[in-house]
Amino acid sequence: MLIAAPRLLPAATQSPTKSATQIVAHRGYHDRTAPYENTIDAYQRAIALGADLMETDIRRTADGILVLHHDATINGRRISDTRFADLPLLPNGQRLSTFQDLVALTAGTGATTKLLVETKEYGYEQEIVAMLRTRLQPGQYELMGFDLDSVRALRELAPDARVGLLIGLMPDWENGTWPITGASIVSKARRVGADFVGIDWHIATEDRISVVAAAGLDIAVWTVDKQNDLRRFLADSRIDRIITDTPDVAMRLRDAAKPLAPVSHITGRQAASWWSDAVAA
Repeated sequence: MLIAAPRLLPAATQSPTKSATQIVAHRGYHDRTAPYENTIDAYQRAIALGADLMETDIRRTADGILVLHHDATINGRRISDTRFADLPLLPNGQRLSTFQDLVALTAGTGATTKLLVETKEYGYEQEIVAMLRTRLQPGQYELMGFDLDSVRALRELAPDARVGLLIGLMPDWENGTWPITGASIVSKARRVGADFVGIDWHIATEDRISVVAAAGLDIAVWTVDKQNDLRRFLADSRIDRIITDTPDVAMRLRDAAKPLAPVSHITGRQAASWWSDAVAA
């Protein structure tokens, strides 16, 4: 299925006095394998980079260990059905990082980078919030998810933290309707008490953004990686946050007036992105 790119936002949405858009390091700051996404190494780099937030995905093993991993399976093994010790290694040879270690990292560095936690399944929200509260203050973390029941549970368990609802491309026949409209996004967010919505950038069109912003909800867009798209969303005063796999590029574009440090290493992801943008231009 072909997906039309969002329309360019009109100049009226741009504001020279807008507060700086926050940059969220999607699954940490990584370059596929060095370090691998959703690992403690990737989050250490995100903190060192100075990202405003770092996003992570939480799943639970058969023996109750909360781990950082996007997909439900790893090397064909379903994480929820497998004991932690029996999980396959990541492609780079590392063991899955644990949520406990990430919370400890966030608490121990003294950095301002906040933790943005995404629940991938419904049912262990209480464990997530309890672990966060052992080491962090509500202002040091935020929570979000796609599932309405999960987001509603997060809202009830963490009334003093910011909670968001994610909106993606796929129809949600159980929890909503299709096509997705700005009004339906607002309705779903209101039903679960969300403070913000995270919208897939492919469907972050002018009509949806204008309706959601008018309702007073904060807006994040994900996952925005190309420079032209980053510039467009950075220029829109209604976009509060950009979730990206290239937080270094996003921060340079946002903070263009600041002098750049000499580049000592260019990752494969950066080189591919810059080449793609150069060709597109």
